[in-house]
Amino acid sequence: MNEIQLAENLMYYRKKKGLSQEKVSEYLEVSRQAVTKWESNTSRPNSENLIKLAQLFEVDVDTLLGNGDGEKSSTPEEVSIGKMPWVFIGISVLCILAYLIHSSLTDIFSIGIFICMFIQCIPIQLFLHIYFSNAIKNNSFHGIAGLDNRIEYNLCEVKKLLVQIDLHIGILSTVYIFLLCVINGVNLKMQWFNGVLIVVYILNFITSIEMNNYKMIDKIYRREDDKKRAKRSIPVTAIYALILCMGIGITGIIFEAKGFENNTLPAIKICGLLILGIMSATTGFLFENHKIKKWNPANTDYKTSKASIISLFICVIMYVLMCVV
Repeated sequence: MNEIQLAENLMYYRKKKGLSQEKVSEYLEVSRQAVTKWESNTSRPNSENLIKLAQLFEVDVDTLLGNGDGEKSSTPEEVSIGKMPWVFIGISVLCILAYLIHSSLTDIFSIGIFICMFIQCIPIQLFLHIYFSNAIKNNSFHGIAGLDNRIEYNLCEVKKLLVQIDLHIGILSTVYIFLLCVINGVNLKMQWFNGVLIVVYILNFITSIEMNNYKMIDKIYRREDDKKRAKRSIPVTAIYALILCMGIGITGIIFEAKGFENNTLPAIKICGLLILGIMSATTGFLFENHKIKKWNPANTDYKTSKASIISLFICVIMYVLMCVV
């Protein structure tokens, strides 16, 4: 075995995976100095650590030792986002332009509908596609919501997850923009349905991300404790998303049923209660997520925090007050 080749390979595959020496040492449960010595060829890992390193870098042990003919088929495949998201972005833009032209000619233009379609297309669909593409291309995932620098991830699987989420967001946004364009372009006078579409879009958006995360948990996370924490956080996020959508839906129903107009005192009261309810739910969500991150699955059973329960109760009270005001 070529000791120099081993040291060079350790450094090469570590950097290729985007890992620091500290991350590798945490995964192997050794000191960072030990990893430094391996890469500087002043010592070498034992057989057990060598196997773990090969699993971490997703290569054969022989490849790591420099005995193979190069990288084997076990080396993680290159993952990239295809052209389909751009196709859906193009369709969304065409729908928005069609609505602008048609509604202007027929004098049925609505600034609210335009803003909804614009937000779905540009800040959500386009921005997220560019952001995910750059993250995958540059192996930089620290800005992705939910990813923790202290957790060991399988970067190849994280890329695949981002590709799935990006494609789903593209399809979802395009479909809802098209529906908003058609319903309002032909002037069906179904204003209440616009609110339903927006609420369903938000719920579908959050749910799809959570479902994709849940399906990939066993592949994304390397450690069992991290997998258990991730699975525990899924229902918490789902409940939070449902609470948000319920609040928005209740507000829309009340405005439609009672005929409230913007900037009136009743409308301001309803919106104020909605904001208080959402703020309370968000506080509970943050408390619960923080507790999940600190939870040690190996030593303790998980119990929902009292702060989260109280926050949820306050949110429910706000929603009830919205209905009776």
